[in-house]
Amino acid sequence: MDEVWVPVTFTHVEYPKGDLVGHVLAWVSLLPCLTVISFLPITVLRRDLTTIFFFVGMFLNEISNQVLKRVIREPRPTRTAGQYQWSEFGMPSAHSQFVGYFATFILLLFYIRIKVVTFIIPFARLWKHFFSTLTVVVSFLVCYSRYYLRYHTFNQILCGYLVGVGVGTLWFITLEKLVGPYFPIIASLPICEQLLIKDYSLIPNALWCEYHCIKTEMRSRTKKYNRPE
Repeated sequence: MDEVWVPVTFTHVEYPKGDLVGHVLAWVSLLPCLTVISFLPITVLRRDLTTIFFFVGMFLNEISNQVLKRVIREPRPTRTAGQYQWSEFGMPSAHSQFVGYFATFILLLFYIRIKVVTFIIPFARLWKHFFSTLTVVVSFLVCYSRYYLRYHTFNQILCGYLVGVGVGTLWFITLEKLVGPYFPIIASLPICEQLLIKDYSLIPNALWCEYHCIKTEMRSRTKKYNRPE
């Protein structure tokens, strides 16, 4: 008797009915989609050139995946003998390529581009190591979820992850060596000033800087509004 596969709530991701591990991994498999959805408002709200560059890289990574799938044209694995469950090709895995790109770019960003200032944020290096480790672990879990749920073969997942690592590395090198040095100039362009697009690359800790600037502005406005007539 064939297994019964059921979707996760309103999504298209399926898992074997009654399989608790499969149910959890089905949610894990949705993390790339949730990441893209969450990064869109973050990009719009922050309007930071590095974040925008990272977000553009996500789409270029996805485009490269779709091109490779249509060139290689390797089908996904089967769940029942002799029957393919999806018409889309599976080599390389889009989810694996996404997390490969995401993890690689984030690690390079944390350890090369972002300078940790320990006297501003206590245990800053510890937090950096923690989030870096978490990023890698989650990326591996996403890859495993695609294998466990039989959406891809091991080779499709491995190929996707390696391609994502390659794209993430090349995109970061492009940022660091070719585009990033011109960010201060780009941020000073009239169009960027009109759109409030910023560059944090020369600021040691953007989070502390934003907090300090907002706190200073609030103090100034509090004094102004509380001043007696």
